[in-house]
This record gives sequence, structure tokens and C-alpha cells, in this order.
Amino acid sequence: MEKKMTSGEIACKAGISQKALRLYDEKGLLKPTAYSEKNYRLYDEDSLIILEKIIALKHVGFSLEEIKDNLENSDNESIPGILQNQVEMMEQKIWALQKIVKCIQAVLARTDGKPDWDDVADIIKKMEADQGADERHMYAVNHAADGLDWYEKIYDSLGFRENDRVLDLGCGYAKLWRNNWERIPQNLLVDGYDLHESWAEDFEKYIEENRESLPHGTDIRVYWKDVESEDTWDDIKPCYSKVIAHYLMSVIKDMEILVKRAANVLIPGGMFSMNYYGTTAEYEYWEVIFAQLGMDISFAEEKRHVRELQQEELETLLSKYFTKLEFIKIPGPLTYDDPERLFDRVLQRYPDGAKYLNMQKTKLIKYFEKKMAEDGVIVVESYSGFWHCYK
Repeated sequence: MEKKMTSGEIACKAGISQKALRLYDEKGLLKPTAYSEKNYRLYDEDSLIILEKIIALKHVGFSLEEIKDNLENSDNESIPGILQNQVEMMEQKIWALQKIVKCIQAVLARTDGKPDWDDVADIIKKMEADQGADERHMYAVNHAADGLDWYEKIYDSLGFRENDRVLDLGCGYAKLWRNNWERIPQNLLVDGYDLHESWAEDFEKYIEENRESLPHGTDIRVYWKDVESEDTWDDIKPCYSKVIAHYLMSVIKDMEILVKRAANVLIPGGMFSMNYYGTTAEYEYWEVIFAQLGMDISFAEEKRHVRELQQEELETLLSKYFTKLEFIKIPGPLTYDDPERLFDRVLQRYPDGAKYLNMQKTKLIKYFEKKMAEDGVIVVESYSGFWHCYK
């Protein structure tokens, strides 16, 4: 007959306290295999193996709830798979904490250490926009169906040439320049504007570390000024052939003032580039699928209608200050081989319809699984748009 261990003995072998063992019992992670005549908890060798797994998972960051779920479904995933999933999850947590730290540093730096809550809310909103642009880029990289870097596509669309002088408003981490460093032409001058404690500080360091590799006559500089401040524009002269204001719409308080100022500093024939905000092919894609599955698509139609109105309003605004508007579509097809991740994408597109979509989740997941079984992956046709506005 197999010898049983008391709670003290198994706790000693595993190197934990009996209090921790009682907690694992209460949480349903490790129940005794038997009880003694005096009602003491007893455990066998298999219990020790399970306990060692609990300790290992706890050490690498699993919560007790996650450990319990893992124990109940241990036959469905290998140890390397479990650990790799945990690495990905912990990296996401690290990234989230880094973003929080950056936001706190920005608040303290931009308010001389004396912020009020309006300052805090405003600065964090701007930081989140900066960080959000980077997250969207990483998402596109991970799911890109064409294998092309997003910022290389944007760079190509802007048609930089020798002797261009460029004003980059809210330059941030500046992947537009970093990811195309070796393609920057000669005699290009770039003035980037952003706030201290934004990700532009990382870009300034990058410039200094790589300045010697810039082509002849080319220079890139960062100025620490608020692009919404009137004082900032007193120092910006009308000498630019291109002005860039990408991914600023969600943080700028008065878009018309920014557009007017950008137009005023362009030379004749110069071009102002800003991201478009309206409907894209992806919204049409999802509406077709929802309709095929017999779903109520009113929430999707409402989203499209709102974005169409925003699109019209922006086009009207731009027409006041520029003689020619050109709408640029940059394709960004996304590929998925995991039904759950594709469902998450649907929720990202339609946050206001999340309750209804979750009710329809089973139907959507089955549709995704079937398509993936047939084709291997699902490619979601999508693009992002930019307005190129000429003076």
C-alpha cells in the first residue's frame, strides 16, 4: 500500500508552508487524497507532482485562478506551449506597466511636479494616443498578409525628395524615419515637434546615435514645443514643402486651427499629410459576413454612418485651406489563423456592439473555424487612408 504524506510532510518536501497548502485546498487546486483517523489531510506521490506544478506556475506569474484552469485542462497543452503563452502574457503586462510609467513621468515633467487633475487627464490622453499608434503598428506587423512594414508604405506614399523641408508635428517615436533611415534622401531637412517625456525623447537619442549615417546635407532635429500653442507657431516660418500630422486627431483640441497653421507654413505647391478618418474596406467586409450569418447589422451600419459623417466634415474643413485634396489608400490586409484572435479584431472594430457580438460569438467562431479549415487562414481586406492636401 502506497505510503501517504501528512500536510506537514508534503509541505516540507515542496518547500512551502502548511498555510499555503491549506489555501490551495480551499481554492480547489490540490485536495487531499485521503484523511487519517484523526481527520488530518493526507497526500500521495501524485499530489507532490501536482504541488510542484502549482509552485512552478505560481513562480512564473500565474494567478491561482489561472493555475486552477491549467490543472483542469492540463491534457490540452504541452509544457512548452503553456510556458510560451505565459511569456507572451507577461510581455503584455510589462508593456502595459511601461506605458503607465511613461504617462506618470510625462505628467510630472510637463507640470513642474505640480499637476492638477485636468493636466493629468489631458497629458495621459496625449500619451495614450502616441502609444496607441505604436500598438497599432505592432498589431499590423504581426498580422500583415503582405509581409510589408506599415511605415515603409507610408513613407513611400509621401514621396520625399532631395531638398524637401519637412515639418513633422507630434513626431513621437518616429517610426516613419527610423524604419526608413537608409532610404532618406540627401539634403532633406526635418523639423520634428513634440513634448518632453513623450516617446520623441527616444527618437532624439536615436538621431544622435545614428546621425553620422545620414546622407550628405540631411539633418533631422527635434524641438520640444506644444503644437497647439500659439507661441510655438510664432517660431515656425513658412518654408516647408511637406507638413506631416499623422495620428493626432484624437488628441488635438481644435483641428481647424492646426490645419490652418499647417497651410500657412507651406510653400506654394507644398503638401500637408494627415490621416483620414472614415469608412474603410474592413467595415464593408464585416457587414457582408454579419449579413451572411443572419445577424442584426444595425450596430455596424450605425458605426459606418458616423464615420461617413466624420469623413465629410473633415473633407469640408480641409477644402477651406487647400486647393487640391488627394485621398491616398494604403493597403493593409490582415491574416489570421486563430478564430479567437479574429473575434477580438471584430470587438476592436465595434466596441459599442460588444454585448451583441459576444452573444453571437459561437456563431462567428464556428464560421471562422470553417473558413480556416478550408483556406488555412482568413485574410481581412483593409486599408488606411491619408489626405494629401496641396496648397
